[in-house]
Amino acid sequence: MLEDMSEQGWTRWREGMQALAAAPNMNVKLSGLGTFVHACRADVMGPIIKETVKIFGADRCLYGSNFPIEKLWTDYRTLYTTFRGAIDHLSEDEQSAILHGTAARLYRI
Repeated sequence: MLEDMSEQGWTRWREGMQALAAAPNMNVKLSGLGTFVHACRADVMGPIIKETVKIFGADRCLYGSNFPIEKLWTDYRTLYTTFRGAIDHLSEDEQSAILHGTAARLYRI
């Protein structure tokens, strides 16, 4: 999770994420992205999601809601709508991977 949104915080987070992504068995759940600001905002979630997908690739990312925790500052509809807006620039196949394909593969369902 990106806790420190300063330039230095982004740099440290990005370096850590790149180190994790270097291991082929690592995947990432895109969840709880508004936890540190207690808000569901496109300007917070969007850049984190975009950067994470860029680092890991859509086939190693999966959607997660972090409910009921996030219910403290948002509703599920707003969270899902904001998330979908953050991935709308991706291809249909990439969106499909993030929304269910990666989870189905990892959880073998």
